[in-house]
Amino acid sequence: RYDIAPKKEQLGKTVGGFLPYLFIIFCFSGCMYPAIDLITGEKERGTMETLLTVPASRFNILIGKVIAISLVGMAAAVMGILGLLAAVKFLPDIPADMLDVLSNMVSAKFVFMLLAMLIPLCIFFAGILSAMVIKAKSFKEAQSIVSPFMFIIIVPAAMAMMPGIELSWKTALIPILNIALATKEIIAGTIQNGHYIAIVMSLIVLAIISVAISYKQYSKEGMVLKS
Repeated sequence: RYDIAPKKEQLGKTVGGFLPYLFIIFCFSGCMYPAIDLITGEKERGTMETLLTVPASRFNILIGKVIAISLVGMAAAVMGILGLLAAVKFLPDIPADMLDVLSNMVSAKFVFMLLAMLIPLCIFFAGILSAMVIKAKSFKEAQSIVSPFMFIIIVPAAMAMMPGIELSWKTALIPILNIALATKEIIAGTIQNGHYIAIVMSLIVLAIISVAISYKQYSKEGMVLKS
């Protein structure tokens, strides 16, 4: 089958298929180690008990940790993407069409639309990881708990690079896959506003649910105190 789409759109979808795979991994990795250190690490060091004596609610303490974890994940994703774009942009003999696509990727519109997805994604990762590692009694145990979760994240991100999988109302509601597909459409300039809004709203709902799950775990004395 011959693709009659403009070359710019074809390049956009090619680049957009690989790029979200990277920043999703950067987001997850950036959130994973701070989550382990701020939750399990404090329990292991015996500083969790001291923290819980401060005049702040347990919910506020958890939200502070989730925000810190999310910011590190965001920073990891942004720095990774910027580094990749800078490396590619300064390569010699880059085709004009490719440079045009790269220019669109650093535009204010692209950055805003990407951040609107990355922020709730990082909060979702922070909430889920916090809920998972709070059960662990040591840093090593926490790593063994969250490491398999990486494969769950990779699979839908990799599926976006497969031919025939396009953004639709069904795929717009599948976590991780929806971000990867939306990024392809944004870079190619073919994103539909309805799909994009549905993706952002679904990510916000997931972020809220993950923080609620984390708070439920964090409220249990047996979870937060080192036995």
